[in-house]
Order: sequence, then C-alpha cells, then structure tokens
Amino acid sequence: MKKILLSIVACLGLYGSGHAEVSDVNLGYCGGQEPTGNIKCSEKEVWVSGAIYIPATTLNTYGGNQINGVQAALKSKLNVEELKVWLRTELDGENILEQTINSETDQQIAKGWNILKFDTTWDIPSDSETGLYIGYSYFQKKASQGMGIIETPAQNSLFVKFADQPWEDLSNEGILCVEALVSGDKLPKVNLALTNLNIPNVYIIDNGTMTIGGTVKNLATYTVTGFDVSAFVDGEKTGTAHVDCDIPYSASGEFAVELPLGITTLGDGTGSVTVTVDNINEGSDEDMSDNTLSGSFIIAEHDFKHRIFVEEFTTEQCPNCPRVGGYIHDALEKEEFKDDVIVVCHHAGYYTDWLTASFDANYLWLFNDGGSTYAPAVAVDRSLQNDHTSVWCPSSSSDLEGAWRKALYKPAFVSLNISAEVDPENENHITVKVNGAKSLDELCENPTITVYVVEDNIKAHSQAGGGSDYIHYHVNRAVNSVWGDELEFDGDDYEYTCEFNLSHLWVRDNLQIVAMIGNYNALNAADCAVMNASNLPFTEFDTAAVDGIEASKNENAEIFSVSGIRMTNANLTPGIYIRKTGNKTEKFTVK
Repeated sequence: MKKILLSIVACLGLYGSGHAEVSDVNLGYCGGQEPTGNIKCSEKEVWVSGAIYIPATTLNTYGGNQINGVQAALKSKLNVEELKVWLRTELDGENILEQTINSETDQQIAKGWNILKFDTTWDIPSDSETGLYIGYSYFQKKASQGMGIIETPAQNSLFVKFADQPWEDLSNEGILCVEALVSGDKLPKVNLALTNLNIPNVYIIDNGTMTIGGTVKNLATYTVTGFDVSAFVDGEKTGTAHVDCDIPYSASGEFAVELPLGITTLGDGTGSVTVTVDNINEGSDEDMSDNTLSGSFIIAEHDFKHRIFVEEFTTEQCPNCPRVGGYIHDALEKEEFKDDVIVVCHHAGYYTDWLTASFDANYLWLFNDGGSTYAPAVAVDRSLQNDHTSVWCPSSSSDLEGAWRKALYKPAFVSLNISAEVDPENENHITVKVNGAKSLDELCENPTITVYVVEDNIKAHSQAGGGSDYIHYHVNRAVNSVWGDELEFDGDDYEYTCEFNLSHLWVRDNLQIVAMIGNYNALNAADCAVMNASNLPFTEFDTAAVDGIEASKNENAEIFSVSGIRMTNANLTPGIYIRKTGNKTEKFTVK
C-alpha cells in the first residue's frame, strides 16, 4: 500500500503523540472555530434558534460521561437581549437541560464564544436509540446577525428556526458554532471522522486512477498516527492507501491519495465513488458511522495536452508593473512553464498608454469588483481566486508560479490546433484556422473561441519603474471578438476560421496567434473559465515556397525581410521574404 504524509490543518489542546490526557471534550462539528459567517433575521421582537444533531451511534461512544454545559458563538451580539442554550432529543421537544444569560445575569452576552454551564449534568447513555440536539435560542429586539456559522457544509450541522416558522435544515450552508461540554473518565479513545471529501469532477479512463482528497478529524483522546483510505465502486473495493499522520484530539488534517477505480468503460458517462477511512493505527474506530462519504463525477475516455492561458493587466503609467512583468518573464524561461504557459497582455487597469488597444478596457469586467480595477494584475485560466473574481496581484514569483502549477495540474478536455496563412495578394491580411476535438459531451454552458494577435519585443516609450531599456511582451494587438465566437461542434470535432488585417507597424517576426476556448457567461464574470489554449508564431505561418528566386520575377521587384529590412536580390540566404512588384505584394521562401 502507498503511504501518504498528512498535513495538520488546526490543533486544539495538543498533548503530543500517544494517549492524550484529556478529561473534557467538546461535542459538535465546528471544532471550536470562531464564526466565519452568519444567519440573519430581520424580524423584530422574535426568538431565533439554531441547533446541530448528534446521531445515536455517535452519542453512544460518549456513554458513561456527562454533559455539563454548552458553548455557543455569536457572530454579533447587536440587538440580542437574551441567550439560552439547551439539550433536546427532538427539535420541538422539551429542554433536557438549559441555561440562560441576559442583561440581569452576572455573565453577560458576548460576541464570539459564550460558555454556559448547567446547574446539573446530564448522563450520556451508552445504548440510546435516539440522538441529541445541541442548540441555543436568542431573543432579538431588532434585526440581528447573531447566529454564527462556519461556511462549510456538513451533515446534521445547521438547523434553524425563525420566530413561529418551522425548523429548516440548512446544513448545506454551513456548520453552527455550538458545542456540548463533555467530561468524564470514559471518553472515547479512538474515533476518526471523515468530515470532507474532495474528488475531481471528471474521471479519466486512460489515467486509470483518481486523486482523492479529504479532511479527517480526531474526535477521541488517542492521538492518531495513521489510517487507511479505501475507495469503493459499485460496492467493490478498488484500492487502498495508508496515510501517516500525527493528529491529536480535536485536530483536523487533510490527505490526498491516488487510488484506482477500476472503471474501463464510459457507461452512461457518470460514476460515483465511496471513500472510507479505517484501520487506524491506534485501534478499532469506536464510531464508524462518520467514516464514509461519497461523491459523483463525469467519465471521460481521455484528456488533452493542457496549456494555460494567462492574462496580464499593465500600463506604462504603473510603476509596480515591471515587477510582475519580471515574474512572468523569468517564469517563462523555466523548463516546466516555457512550452505550457501562454500569455496575453491587456494594457489597462491603471489608466492607459500608447499600447492600449480599443478593446482592452472590456477585459476590466473580469475584475468583477464594482468598477474597481488596478495594475499589475493577472488572471490564470480565468479561474476564481475568491468568490467573485479571477483577477489578482501576485505577491512574489513563487506566488505566481504556484498558481501556474495548480492550473497545469487540471486536465483539459478540448484541443486546439492552429494554422495561419498570409494572403499572397496582401501581406497584411491573414487567415487563421483552428480545429480540434472534445472528450466530454458537455464542456461548459457556452463554449466560445477567442483568437488574438499578440506582439513581443516592443520597446517602451516611458515605462514607470522600468528604466530606459524596458521591453514589452505579449501585447494584445487584435482579437476576433472580445469574448469570443460561439464554438460549434460536429459530433466531437470543430473547425473555426477568422481573418485579421495586420498593421504594417507590427514586426512580423515578433507576432504570434493565440487561441483559447472557454466559457462565456455575459451575466457573471466569475463564470468565464478557460479550458485550454494554444499559440502559433508568425514564423510558422503558411507561405508560398519556391526553390531559389526566378530572376525575371525580381528584376523590377523590391525584396524585404519579414521585419521590413530592404534586401538585395542576389545571394539571399534561406528564409522567408516579402516581394513587392508595383501594387502586388507576396511572401515567399528561399530554401
């Protein structure tokens, strides 16, 4: 079996490896964390209640111990006049135990954690057939944002009641910050819970394996030093990996293992996997009810070479832009990136400059921040950096390169092959063709293809913070359509053609075509992820090839290099040249 090291996410009450001397534990799902979000209620003069549910199988592992109180975390205490914590066997049932604080008690209501001890204790049964609700209620005189939650979904983690309304299960929105305080000398010794499962959206048959990640939490007193992660498909175990770790009581850890799933055919194009953690080094898990989670995915036969699409926002008025431009330039020199990262630069975000194209400002929409923009900034495959934007500013070269590595790790399910041809009658007119295929039936909601003309090696006029010899790269010169044209497939294949008129000022050897395919959601800038990209340098454009030069064609012709330097007709070295005869211009190759 494989052995994978596990990283500790958070630790509470650490006692080192071995058997921790723990006599008091907290029973809940939030791990003692402060609230990151809240549940709001705008009504006046009402009671608001929240609870979590502990199933009987879990509760019984604490049998023989006592609950002596409840701690509840409020996101805000504004307009909260009274707070009552309680235990119940039913959401609308009677309180087994309760405790209250208000303006008249010695203990006052606080923002954050409120620890309330009961006047007596409740003995936890060892063979209960019913679970336990741990919760609290507060009275608000006006609108309040008091109910504190962790914004991570978990089963049985968030039940909410407003005034006289029925209880709602909002566990898919987060975890209520409430825990029972348990004490005794019969606390569980070995109990590891699988609290979160991370699997890819797509399983690739050709790869044969899937990277399965997740989070485990130690709910018992023995420090966990290792456990197994197993995958099951259609009830059959397909693989197991062992994880080495050091997780004390109440700590959580993340793992990632590579496991075979044994799926060899597409079937209906979907699949699912069940993941279980067990075989704990310290002994048998005393509660296996929280050791298993499942996830579903789409099945693809294969993927394609993935090249990531990086957008840079910069201008000559931006004194910090050369720093990020340097990060990009240096990273592209590295072997791991130079052939797999494609960059397009929009001269916008912090004023404009002489290189700002007429369409560059349109891409500021990607900032998705109420009109606020800045430079330097980048977007990598337009993948989200937070809940609303794909645009960010790397703080260091390692920050940027880390984002590139993460993007390159993702598979691509559409390919791009680019060809381009210079019009023999007009050297400034080119036709670009892109074709390829997809390996998923549904790539995204609205696949579009965007094609850019990009130029490198442009000497700056006056780059703030860049010195006198600053050079611009990846400058966006032209685009087929700002947000791309609709991509139409014939089965799994597509072909696309567009045309460009090139300025005579653009140095031909410095040009390239960049094409990318991505989703376009005109209503949501956070839903425009790029799926794959490719490029083609000008030197690989199709041209009319001849063996040498016919003297009769060149007697009255002018010959230029592709960079615009006038050449003599005689003794031309092999390469690409431009021939102008009267009003006729053509491109040819000397072999």
